[in-house]
Amino acid sequence: MLILKNIDDDGWHFATSRTSRKGRELAEAPRAAMNFYWPGLGRQVRVAGTVTELSAEASAADWHERPRADGSDNPHWQLYALKPAEIEFWQASNDGQHVRHRVGPDGGPLG
Repeated sequence: MLILKNIDDDGWHFATSRTSRKGRELAEAPRAAMNFYWPGLGRQVRVAGTVTELSAEASAADWHERPRADGSDNPHWQLYALKPAEIEFWQASNDGQHVRHRVGPDGGPLG
């Protein structure tokens, strides 16, 4: 589980160590999906696409903004951006007829 750090023209930002399992997997296959779930509302948003590494300066700034960062550097810390290829909105329904909308990066519907 990760924290959504920001959303801008580069994509949806998140960070982790490049030496973590997630960091190693992203180095091998730079694709990921994010899932945001609100069980009380029966709603979910899923974002999937390609992932790029952001700059060393942005990664260092993110590391230093962390509440527990002690001022030291972490050379393995990496800020990433997921560029959505697909965004899916899902709404649960008591009758099992859940509503699902899939849109592409331009906001247009996907098959």
